[in-house]
Amino acid sequence: MGSSGRCRPTRISLGIVGIGIAAISAYLPVLATSEDFELTALCDTNPDRLVCAREWPESAATQDLDELLRVKGLQAVIIATPPDSHVKVALKSIAAGKHVLIEKPLAPTVNGAEKILEAARRAGVRVAVNHEKRFHPTLRKISGLLKESIGRPYFFGVHWASNVKLAPESFVPEGFAPGYRWRWSSPAVGGGIVQDHLPHYVDLIQNWTGAKPTAVYAQLFNIARDMLAWPAAESVWEDMGLVITRFSNGAVLRLETGVVGRSLSPLWSLGSGVGEWTEYGYVLGTQGQLVFDLLPWDSSENGRIALWELRRAQDAGTGWAFVEQPEPARRRGSPAGAAHAMFSDQLAEFARLVQGEPSTIATGEDGLATVAAVEAAYKSVANGSECELRRLLPDIYRTTLENFRA
Repeated sequence: MGSSGRCRPTRISLGIVGIGIAAISAYLPVLATSEDFELTALCDTNPDRLVCAREWPESAATQDLDELLRVKGLQAVIIATPPDSHVKVALKSIAAGKHVLIEKPLAPTVNGAEKILEAARRAGVRVAVNHEKRFHPTLRKISGLLKESIGRPYFFGVHWASNVKLAPESFVPEGFAPGYRWRWSSPAVGGGIVQDHLPHYVDLIQNWTGAKPTAVYAQLFNIARDMLAWPAAESVWEDMGLVITRFSNGAVLRLETGVVGRSLSPLWSLGSGVGEWTEYGYVLGTQGQLVFDLLPWDSSENGRIALWELRRAQDAGTGWAFVEQPEPARRRGSPAGAAHAMFSDQLAEFARLVQGEPSTIATGEDGLATVAAVEAAYKSVANGSECELRRLLPDIYRTTLENFRA
C-alpha cells in the first residue's frame, strides 16, 4: 500500500534538483520513509551540497541537469532551486517528459509561470507547486472549522515576522544563513519577503474557500537599507510589507510580514525561539471568529486555535474556547510534527497527481494565481494604487470577475 492507502505496484522514480535547505530539511527526510517515491537522482551545481548523496548510494548524483533528466526510468522531478531558475529548470524537465513539483513561487513572473503551464499542457505532464501550508495539521483543522462553525468568512488577518535582520549574526538559525542571504542580496531572485510569504496565504484562502485573488494593494519597505545602514547590495529587496488582497467571493486578506521585527503571538504569547518567527492570524465570519497561533514548522507541538461561535454565545452564553487537536506524528529520522505532516502528505498527493488520480495538492494553475498576486503587489507599489489581477491574467479572471460582480 502507498502512504495514501492505495495499492501501487512500484514506487515512482523521483529526482531532486537543488539540494538546499528545503531539500535537506524537508524533502530528503520524508523521502527516506516514502512508500510512493524512490529517490533515484539528485542534482546541484555546487558539489559540496551533493555530499548528502552518500546517504542515498543507489541514487545518481550530478551537477548537470541534463544528466539527471537522462536517468533511466525517471518519472518526476522536485525543483527546489531559487525562484529565478524555476522556469529554465521546469521547461527542461517538462521537455524531457517529467512531472514536476516546484517550490513556490512557481516563477518570478506571470509570464514565466504561463510558459511552464503551456509547456506542461503540450507535453501532457502535470505541474504541482509546493504550497505545503495546505497540509499543516493546524491549518487543515481550520479549514474544517471554516465550513462548520463561523459561517461565511470575509476577513483574514495574518502576521508572519522575525527579527533576523536586526542582528543576523545572532538571530539567523544555525545552518540557515545561506538560505536567508541569497534572498536578501541577489537581484535575480525577483522579490523579497512578499514574494516569499504572500503566495502561501493567498493559496490557503484559495484552498479554504475556492475563491481566487482579484486585486492587491501593497506598501513595501526596505528597513535594513533605509534605517539600519545596510549596504544596498546586501539588502536588495523589501524586508517588510503590508499587503491587502481581495478575493472573488468578497473576502479580504491582510498580510503583514517582515524580517526586521515581530510581535508576540496572541493566544499563549508563544515565542518561537531566538532567530525564529512569529506566525498567527485570525478569521472573521458571519457566524463566528477564530484565532490561530503557529509554532515553527519543525516543532513537535501543534499550533493553537481559539474559536468563538455566535450561535453558542447566544444559546449558552459561551465565549472563546480552545480547539482540541490530536498529538502530531513523531517519526525517527523525519522532521518533527507539522513539518512531517506537511511534506509527507504533500508528497502523497503529488504521487496521486502523477498517477492521474484526484489530488488536493496545489496545481500549476493555483500557483499561477499566487504569482499574479505577488506581481500585482509590486505593480501596486510602483503605481501607488490597487492592481487588479485581470490586467495580468485576463483570460483566467474574466469569468471569475463577472460572477463576482453579478
